[in-house]
Amino acid sequence: MLREYTKRMGLLLGGLLISAVGITMMLQANIGLEPWSVLQNGMSIFFGMTYGTAAMIVGAVVIAIAIACGESFGIGTIANIFFAPAVIDVLLWLGWIPQMTTLWSGILMLLGGMELLAIGTWMYMKSALGSGPRDALMVVLARKTKRSVGICRITVEIIAIIAGWLMGGQVGIGTVITGVGVGTLFNLNFALLHFKAADLHQENLPETIRRLRKQTV
Repeated sequence: MLREYTKRMGLLLGGLLISAVGITMMLQANIGLEPWSVLQNGMSIFFGMTYGTAAMIVGAVVIAIAIACGESFGIGTIANIFFAPAVIDVLLWLGWIPQMTTLWSGILMLLGGMELLAIGTWMYMKSALGSGPRDALMVVLARKTKRSVGICRITVEIIAIIAGWLMGGQVGIGTVITGVGVGTLFNLNFALLHFKAADLHQENLPETIRRLRKQTV
């Protein structure tokens, strides 16, 4: 059991690390950000905080809303909120990933970042240690409004883009590319990896604690 959880934690943290590199590349592409990043970028500019701090705040608020509406969370959810944004801040501070200055170099950087995000998300989801905060919110909204998850996602992302743009967040061709391409790229990667995310149960925190307690008793 402990060996299993060690392996799953490795998948979780490795996936979040790769995702953080991918998101940093998307930020440094400098041609427009995906919806949640527009919001977080806008918050960082408007409130004078780091991008990672803004991402932590957004993630914490989102999961708090989901929990208040009855959705569960796991170790992976907590790591998603705090670990990945911290890594992004470190990478931006180190400056290892340069900011692009032309459209085509920006597009290439963006596409590379999207691919890394897809691989990192696969690893993170494969660990089955809890859904991401934004995914949990979409499930809650779909349940409460009786609308599809797709409709809820589009609505929330449009709100995130508008709010982020009003605060100075970067909107551009990259916003369009990610809006159209991220879901498609995820589906393509998951198909190539024979991974069916919908069939995998994401373990919540009480389940994890209960299983570990049984192991130690």
